[in-house]
Formats: sequence, structure tokens, C-alpha cells
Amino acid sequence: MLTEDHALLDRLGTVTEYPAGSALITQGERPEALLLLLEGTASVHLRRGDGMLEVDRVASGDLLGEMSFLTNDLASASVSTLAPSRVLRIQRSAVEQQAAVDPGFALRLYRGLARLIAERMRERNTRLFAQGPAPVDYAAAWTDTLASLRSIQLPPVVERYVSAYEEVGHRGAFLWRWCWRGVDETTLPLVPEAWKEHVLSTKLLAIILNVLLDDLADQRGSEQLLEAALTIPFHPQGKAAPAPEVPAEERRYFALIAELWHALEERVQALPHHAAYRPLYVFDYQQVFNSMRHSVLTRNRPALHNLAENRAYSPHNMNMMVFATIDLMTAPVVETELGAIRETIWYAQSMGQIANMTATWRREVPARDFASRVFVQALESGVLTAEQLETLPPEEITARIDSSGMEDLLLAEWREQRQRLDVLMARVRSFDMARLIRGVDTLLGMHLAARGLI
Repeated sequence: MLTEDHALLDRLGTVTEYPAGSALITQGERPEALLLLLEGTASVHLRRGDGMLEVDRVASGDLLGEMSFLTNDLASASVSTLAPSRVLRIQRSAVEQQAAVDPGFALRLYRGLARLIAERMRERNTRLFAQGPAPVDYAAAWTDTLASLRSIQLPPVVERYVSAYEEVGHRGAFLWRWCWRGVDETTLPLVPEAWKEHVLSTKLLAIILNVLLDDLADQRGSEQLLEAALTIPFHPQGKAAPAPEVPAEERRYFALIAELWHALEERVQALPHHAAYRPLYVFDYQQVFNSMRHSVLTRNRPALHNLAENRAYSPHNMNMMVFATIDLMTAPVVETELGAIRETIWYAQSMGQIANMTATWRREVPARDFASRVFVQALESGVLTAEQLETLPPEEITARIDSSGMEDLLLAEWREQRQRLDVLMARVRSFDMARLIRGVDTLLGMHLAARGLI
């Protein structure tokens, strides 16, 4: 911002003195002012059960409530003074009045806030992971959330397919409620309320399908079975397509894949803008299927492992590109923003994949499933050799990776991509991209807290 803008903000604001223990911002309320802490210190904290969990501290010169001021959302945390403090309070109404006569001022202000948010996120993430990949307080912040997931009532259509899955698969019921919360957090806010449950249920069906296909590749250990299953999606004959030739013991499994796929297709085709985004939907799904094929290839031939292709064809595919296209099918967006939206979702999906790897790699060791990036990094860093991955006891493999900082490398990659999201956010005006970014942050917390549960 220009120097004269800073002077103008000083004139628009009012200075107030607060004693220690004063509430400056309350979680769940919509702040009507941007606050600048001129003197003093303050605590940023979240409600946790009946108590509060401190997540940050701020001091003189820090802005408070900038995210809520920028997005006009409810405050995601509370802020209270720790010492006598002086605060410059700039009312939203005063900024809006000034913006009406000087639009350039508003543009500079909001761009400046977006840059500040990006810088604060970088600093916060650095502190967050400074002591290791999963600081206890951060994971503990989601303990109550995880407990509440067990009380989620899934819609009947989802419960039906969860029950059908349980007859052929082995994943626990907790996973599907955890996934419901995850897709809710990362669904684009452009989805109209009237379509919200339909969209979330459709995504849950897609996740169940994804698990069925992944299990073919990972646990049933047959490239032929996966390829047979992948003839079902987008078959030109649809429901009339002949059933794939599979062993008798797999027919029930494949029947569920076919039923799920056709249910998914019917639900997607019911969306109001389906036709406009159909080609993109098909393209996105083919990338998911290619990632599964790559996972099979590297499982059968470990020498193929390399970081470049692991990033391009991550085995931990979060389906977020597919899901974003489903969201776009519900409401129009500015056509010229599609590239920026897609780029943002691509990074969000990559970050979701990294978060999933941090939560699941340990349970993959006993099965000798080494497709996760943490193992590929260990190979490229010389922490382990391909032969050692195949022959060492699982506990020794886990110990070597734990002691070598491989998780830290993963989370450093997450932080780098998080910074890119902060920049991309300002390029999308069709909807509040900041809500998606907060959802991606939540997704990481959910993964770190759910180790051993998903």
C-alpha cells in the first residue's frame, strides 16, 4: 500500500486502550473492524471442549482479524489481550465509505491484506512444524472433532453403499464419516445449499468406489483385476455393458463396483451444468485411473520409483480435481477464472495427498506397500535401498524413516504449496477461495490427528 494509504487508515480508525484479559475478537462472531495492535501482546485461541487451546501469540505491529475482514466470514479463533494494550480499530463501514469514493484504495487495501495473510501463514506454518511433523498441540486440537465424527449421520444413499462395501471390503465405518467431514471442508463454496447434500453424498460414493479400485491394486495384487474393473467406468454401453471376465470369487466385488459407478453417473448427470463440464469430468477421472495404474506398475517393479512421477501420479489420489469439477456443475463461474480455479485445486489436491501420506505410511509398511512418497524419498536419499524395503523387518524400516526426517521433507513440500495457495487466492473472485484454503488446513489437522484410524 502507498504511504498515504497508511495515513488514511490511521485517520479512519480509532485508538482504544484495553486492560489485560480483554476480548478483542470472539470465535464464531463476525468482526466488523480490522484491528492493529499498537502496543501490548495478545493470545489467539480456539475453543476445545469446555476450555481453550492457545494456537498463537501476537505483539505490537500485528494485524488482527484480517482474514475475517477480507472474507467477511465468522472469526475462526478468539483473540484476547495478555497485557495492557493499545489497539487501532478500523471499522468496516469506514473502509466501505472510503472505497466508494476511491476504488483504488480498496483494491490496494485488499491486495495488501492478501499478501499479509500469505506472510503470516508462512510464519505460522514454520512455527507449526518447527519441532517435527506433528506437534502434539496441533493434533490435539482435532481430538474433539474426531470424536464428534462418530455421531455424524450419513444420508441413506451413502449408508446403503457403506453397508454394501462392508460385505466385500475391510475399511472401518469411521473412515466414511471422516471422509464426509473432509469433503464438506473442501467443497467449493459456490455449491448452492439446495445441492449441498446431493454433492457431498455423490463424493462419498466416489470415495467408496475409489477404495474398491485401490484395494484391487494394493491388496488383491492383480494388475489384470484392476484393468478389468477400469473397463466399467465410461463404457459406451453403460449399464448394458457386459460384465468383465473375473474369477467367480470376485464377481460380487465387481458387481458392487458397477452398481456404484452407475449410481455415481446418475447423480452427476442430474447436476444443472453437467453437460458443460462433462469433458473435464471424464478427463479428471482418467487421471485418477492412471494414478492407480502407476501404483500397480511401481508395486510390481520397484525400480520404477522416482519422485517426479510419484508427484504426477500420486497413489494417494484425493479425487479433489474430480470433486471440484462436480462442484462446478452446480453453479456458473466466470469463465476466465477457470484456469486459476483449476490451478488452486491442483495444489489443494497435492496437499491433501501429502497429508494422507503422513497419516497412513506406517500402516503400509507391514504390507510392503511402498508407493507412498515417504518411501520414494527414502530411496532417493539413500536412507533405504529397494532390497532393504523388501527384506528388513517392518519396525526397522519405520525406525529408519522416523529418524531420517522423511516426514519433515513431506511437510516442507506441503508448506511450499500452501504458500502458492495464498497467492492464487486473489485471482479467484467467483467465490470465496479462502474458505477452501481453510478447508485444506483443516484436512491436514484431521490427518495428523487420525493416524492409526484411517
